Order: sequence, then structure tokens, then C-alpha cells
Amino acid sequence: MAIDRRTLMAATAAALAAPALRNPALAAADELVVGFSYVGTGPLQSLLITNKVPVEMALADINGAGGVNGKKLRVSIFDTAGDPRQAQVAARRFAEDEGALCILGPASSGECRVAFPAGERLGIVQCSHSATAPGITDKMSFAFRNTSDELTQFRRLLKVMKAKGMPVASASILYATDEFISKTLGETIYPQAFKDAGIPVARAVGFPMQAFDVSAQVAEIVRNPTDIVALGGTIEPAVKVLKELRRQGYKGRMIGSGVMSDPTLPEKVGADGEGTLYPSFFYSGLNDRTKAFTERFAAGAKQAGYTRTSPHHTDAAAYDILQIYAEAMRRARVTGEPGRRAAERIAIRDQMKDMEGWGWEGVLGRSWFYPDGAARLPAHVIEVRDGRLQLLDSLYEG
Repeated sequence: MAIDRRTLMAATAAALAAPALRNPALAAADELVVGFSYVGTGPLQSLLITNKVPVEMALADINGAGGVNGKKLRVSIFDTAGDPRQAQVAARRFAEDEGALCILGPASSGECRVAFPAGERLGIVQCSHSATAPGITDKMSFAFRNTSDELTQFRRLLKVMKAKGMPVASASILYATDEFISKTLGETIYPQAFKDAGIPVARAVGFPMQAFDVSAQVAEIVRNPTDIVALGGTIEPAVKVLKELRRQGYKGRMIGSGVMSDPTLPEKVGADGEGTLYPSFFYSGLNDRTKAFTERFAAGAKQAGYTRTSPHHTDAAAYDILQIYAEAMRRARVTGEPGRRAAERIAIRDQMKDMEGWGWEGVLGRSWFYPDGAARLPAHVIEVRDGRLQLLDSLYEG
């Protein structure tokens, strides 16, 4: 069923005004339930809180086109606050108390390390829209992620930098030591990627994520400057470090991972961020599909009262996951009947494992899941240039 943009915008507005995302409740006979492990509070909420908007958008699209197998899709929400223990509780509640057929999330790699094994025991699919630690879905049957891991993406970033003739003869690393993925970036991913690329690392310096003053750590880098400084941290500490590097006179290029990607980065760092690079599997201006998604997201985020109205890559990933679940349910002909629930959860999983044969394309492009549960996604290398985020290059393989 074709739906034009105006209709979709109206459907999004209507969905955001209605209680489409509900608190826990047992599945009704006329609906199919998807759990949503959501980060609406806690230290990671600044980027992830808006994930509710694209889920509402996808729900409006799916139900507006007739639902799934004659039933409405319902999304039940649980705020984990980014806490791995709460992500595990959410998985159990969705599977055992609410009759959910699958779960969108959890978001962070730390949550997934705890919740994914729980999903294996419960026999229910979980698909993360944000987890990027390497190996997070390895050797699991019900765990997926609609993301590309940080090592793959950072290797692609370095490959593009070399191809563009950018100075990459030496590197330093600055990273937050008290957050799981930031620490993994600084101590494992970046060193490995630089080694693979033949770029020597002069030094790696850690700092507490909540540190008010990072001048001493930055001074260690600036004392013997390198061509590039790789930042391992979420957006708030990354901005702090970027500004301090420039204040202390660093003239080289700053690069980061998808963890520090933020559509509002240019306005947060100002002129200090000029030339900063990072990889992302979503770029809002890539094509008509991404532009339409960005327009709808902005309208929904504004109506919901969020200060950020530009989509993050986790927003795009969350939208696609719900659409993927709906398609898997259609192909598996799920009914949601209690007596068939366990078998239908397995059928959804099996359909997702065969997704390459669907010929499916979403906001993130033509994608499917590899045997290890990770998605086949591109690296769009994005540069802060002239106060805007601009696409430098895209790599889909390698």
C-alpha cells in the first residue's frame, strides 16, 4: 500500500499524540506485541531519549498500512535508564509477563552484554539499535543488532583518510576510562585499528567521563603532538576534550567513533570542531529516503518537546528494526496466540537470519544480518566543515 509523505506526516503526528507506546500489559487477542527496552533516563539519555519518536513513526506506518497479519502492532515500553540489570529485567518482563514476540533493544553495549544471554534463555529475539562493541552478538541465536561494530567502522574511517591523502603518520588516543564502550575504544579498538593501518600510536591517555577539568590529560597529548587524536567517549566528554585541545593549541585533526556522533556536534563545538571526522551508518542528507525520514523525525521530535530535532543514527536504526520485525512477522505468519508464542518467536528469528533474501531496504539502505547477528551497514565518513556536518565519503564494504 503506497502512502505519500503528507499522509505519513499526519500519521506520525497522530501516533505521537496517542498512547501507542504503552506501559506493560498482557497482549490482547487483536494485537501483536513488541517490547521496547528504552533509555529515557540515566547517563546515556541525551542521545537515546529521542528513540521513542522513530518507533512511533514506524508504528504509525505499519498500522496505517493495515498492521501485520490482520492485527495491530503494539509496542510496550520499559525504561532501562541504560542499566544492564534493568535491561535484563525488561527482557524477562516482555517475554514472561507481556507475551511479546520480540524486543527492540536494549541500546548500549553494556546492557546487551547482560540482556542478550537472558534472551537466549527465554527464546526471544532482541535487536539493538545502538550497541557497537565488537562481538556483542557472537555465538548467540536470538541476538541481533542493527548496527556496525566500532572496529569495522573505525577501520573504514582510516581507509578513507588515507585515500583522501590526509596526514596520518602518527596518532594519539584520549578516552574515557569509566564507561564500557569508551574504555573499549581507547584500550582495544583504536590500538588494533591503528596497528592494522600501520599508524604508530605515540600515547594513550585516559580521563574520568565526568571530569570537570581535562587540561592535564590534554597537555600530555599536546606536549608531543601527533597528526591525529582519536577520541573515545560519548558526545559530552568528546566536546570537552575537543575544546581543550584547541585551547592548548593543538593543530592536528581530531577523529572519533560512532559513539561521539551527534547531529548537533557542530553547534556544540563551534569553530573548535572544524575538521573533526567520525563514521556513522546514517547520514541525513544521503538520499530522498533519508531526507524524508529526517523531515518526519523533526516534526515528531518538536511535537514531543525534545530540544534536538535532528535524527541520530540510533533513531534511524530503531525505525528500521520495527519495520524489520513487522516484515519477519508477516513472512512467518505469526498469530500471537499464547500456545504458539514460543514457536513464533523462533520463526521470527529464522526469518531475520534469512533477511538477505528479502531484498529489503530501509532508512539505513539495503541491509541484512550476517551469521553473527550484526547488520550489513555502510560507514558514512562525516566531517565537521564550515559549521555543518558534511559527507566526506561512504564505504559499504571493507
